[in-house]
Amino acid sequence: MEDKIGIFVACHKWTKIAKNSLLIPIQVGAALTEERYPGMICDNTGDNISEKNKEYCELTAQYWVWKNADYYDYYGFFHYRRYLSFKEVIPVGENGIVLKKKIRPYEELDSIPEDLAKYGLDAELMEQAIPDYDLITVLREKLDVTVYQQFCQYHPKENLDVLLDIVEKRTPEYALAAHEYMGSKNIYYMNMYIMKRDLFHVYMSWLFGILNEYENVKGTQNLEPRIMGYLAERLFGIFYTYQRSKGYECAEVPYLKFYDTGEGGDIRNIRVFRLGSSKYEIKVDMRKINKLFPAGSRRRLLLRSFLLKK
Repeated sequence: MEDKIGIFVACHKWTKIAKNSLLIPIQVGAALTEERYPGMICDNTGDNISEKNKEYCELTAQYWVWKNADYYDYYGFFHYRRYLSFKEVIPVGENGIVLKKKIRPYEELDSIPEDLAKYGLDAELMEQAIPDYDLITVLREKLDVTVYQQFCQYHPKENLDVLLDIVEKRTPEYALAAHEYMGSKNIYYMNMYIMKRDLFHVYMSWLFGILNEYENVKGTQNLEPRIMGYLAERLFGIFYTYQRSKGYECAEVPYLKFYDTGEGGDIRNIRVFRLGSSKYEIKVDMRKINKLFPAGSRRRLLLRSFLLKK
């Protein structure tokens, strides 16, 4: 019997979903709005944390699936404008060494293409590739600083220190993996992955147990927007490092990033950066930056170190 694979696409707005029988769109934060998107399940039924979507982001979808969709052999999570690509599947050893040539972490596209096969996103190919591994996630991105330092460039250091203290006290067996990952310069973004059923349940119990305790320590009134999603990205890296060291079969794949997902509007990606430690800011089109300074390249690391220099 073939493995049953469910890959849930978290959507906070209406969006076009690629034609692929494995993809299941889910509206996140449904408890916070009366608007409903056609063809999507909602994260506010059954056992859910939908009302926490402003802090938890795509995690409200992951929680809903964990509690209400217990009938898959493999569970996966994409974003409405980011999909894992199976054109290149890169096995990873227990020691974290990538066992194939290095490739770019992602590819940018104007819109979701009709022909997904050329990007390794057709259901048949995915059904062949996924059961070879216990855990598949995004290809690591190289930083110019450690994972710990990178978080502290954008968020209060105290938030991460509180989280890591909870990890060490609640699950001391993860302490070494936490130290290794936080001190590395390879980061795993986006909370996107595909896991075998048993491992997925282990991860959900571990992840939400820690985040619930973090809420208790910090207080729900003191949570900045999206913070639980950002913290979960770091927790995923710790979990992945730990489980990989235990001999689980793991792989990393690049992802596709879409600019126009069917809702229309400006498909540029404008971000604002402060120049070094000065008061001056510049607006840049990240699509142009990504072409000149590809993710994972030395040029990208040098640019990042300049823009974020204190």
